[in-house]
Amino acid sequence: MARCILIAGAEVAGEAGLDVRSRGGRVVEIGRGLAPAPGEVVLAAQGGALLPGLHDHHLHLAALAATRWSVRCGPPVVTNRAALADVLRAAPGDGWIRAVGYHESVAGQLTPQAIDTLVAHRPVRIQHRSGKMWFLNSAAVAQLGPKARDGRLFRRDRWLRGQLPDAPDFNAAMTAIAQQLASYGVTGATDATPTNNAATAARYARLDIALRVNLMGDESLAAGWLKILLDDAELPTLDALSARIGAAHERGRPVAIHCVTRVELVFALAALREAGTIAGDRVEHASVADDATIRLLRETAAEPRHLTVVTQPNFIRERGDQYLRDVPSAERDSLYRCRGFLAAGVPLAGGTDAPFGDADPWAAMRAAVGRRTRAGAVLGEAETLTPEQALGLFLGPLDDPGGAIRRVRVGAAADFCLLDRPWAQARLALCRQHVAATLVGGVVVHRRNPRRTGL
Repeated sequence: MARCILIAGAEVAGEAGLDVRSRGGRVVEIGRGLAPAPGEVVLAAQGGALLPGLHDHHLHLAALAATRWSVRCGPPVVTNRAALADVLRAAPGDGWIRAVGYHESVAGQLTPQAIDTLVAHRPVRIQHRSGKMWFLNSAAVAQLGPKARDGRLFRRDRWLRGQLPDAPDFNAAMTAIAQQLASYGVTGATDATPTNNAATAARYARLDIALRVNLMGDESLAAGWLKILLDDAELPTLDALSARIGAAHERGRPVAIHCVTRVELVFALAALREAGTIAGDRVEHASVADDATIRLLRETAAEPRHLTVVTQPNFIRERGDQYLRDVPSAERDSLYRCRGFLAAGVPLAGGTDAPFGDADPWAAMRAAVGRRTRAGAVLGEAETLTPEQALGLFLGPLDDPGGAIRRVRVGAAADFCLLDRPWAQARLALCRQHVAATLVGGVVVHRRNPRRTGL
C-alpha cells in the first residue's frame, strides 16, 4: 500500500481540476497538472469532491463489532412478539443468544418468564436499544447466578462480560468494522463507551486497523475524556458529581456527560457550573433541550469553546415515529436539536451512537437536513441544517469536535473521503454510495470501483 499518492483531477473546496499529492501521510502539494513522481500511485478523481475523512464523534466500537454475532430484535426489523420469537429461534448455534435493539413496543416489558415462552432451551440476553438494560431468560439467569436473579441487568455490562464465554476474534471483528466505516468515508472515531479503561486502551493500541480511534472512559485512562453516565433513576448528589468533574479537570481531562433527558442535562449543567468548565468538556446526546436549557448551556461554559454538544440527528429518522407516539407534542421540537444549538453559539458535532444507531454518517446528515422520520413525518422543522452544516458535524478534529472544520490543505493529514461526483451534486443526496475511495494517512483503505479510481 502506497504512502506516496497523487489524487488527480479532484474538486477541492469547490474548485475543480486540482491535483493533491501526499507523502508520508501528509498533503505536500496542491496544484494543477502535477506530474506523477517515480513510483507514485495515481488515483483518478474524475471531478469528484475530495473531502477530509469523516469523523464519527460518538459511537461504541466493541459493541458495534459484537453486532456481527448478534440478533437484531427491534424496530424496524422486528415489530411484534411473533417476529421476536422467529428471530430468536432462528439464531445460529446452540449456546448463548445475544439479541440487540429491543424496544418495549415489540413485546412489552420483558421478564425471564416472558422470554422463556419465546426461547427456553438456550440462554438468552436481550439488550434494550438504549444500551442501558439487558433482559435474561431463565436459562441465562441460572448460568449467571444470584446477581442476575431478577433477570434484568441495569448498566452491568462490565460485570456481564466477565461472566460470559470469550467473544469471537476481537481483532478480526474490529478490522471488519473499520472496513465498514471506511466504506462510508469515515477515517476517525471516538469510542464513547463509559467502561473503557486502561486495559481497553492497551487492547486498542495493539490493533492494526485503518481507523484513527480516540477513547473516552473511566478514571483509569491516562488521557481523553472522562465519560460520565447520568440516569434519572439513579442520579448522584450534585456535590458528588461536581467533585468527580473537578478531579478530572485537575488531571487535565475534560468530561463527556451522557444526557438523554432534560433532567439529566440540567443536572449536568448545574454540576459543571459548580465545578467550572475546561476546553474539551462535552455533553453527549443532549436529546431533549428547550430554549431555556440551551441558554443555560451557553451560559455554563466559561469560554465559548469550553462546552460542546455531540448529538445524533439520525435518531430523528430511526426513532422519530416512536417519538411521535410517546413524546408529548410540546416537547417534540426539543428533540435532537441542531440549528438551535448553532444559532445560540454552542459548538456542535455529530455522532451516530452506533450500534444503538445506524453507523452511516450520511444517513445522519440526511436526517439533519430533512428531519424526516421513516414514515415521512417532519419532526422539528425549525432544526434543519443545510447540507454543508450537516457535513460539518462530521468534519471537526477528532480531539476537538465542534472545532474548526478540517480542510484539504498542504500540511494536513492525508485522511480523505473521495466522492464520485462534485459536491453540488452530492449535497442533493448525501449518500454513502457516492463514496468512491477512502484514504487514511495517504493509504487507500477503501475503493468502491478500482477501475474508475485508477487503482
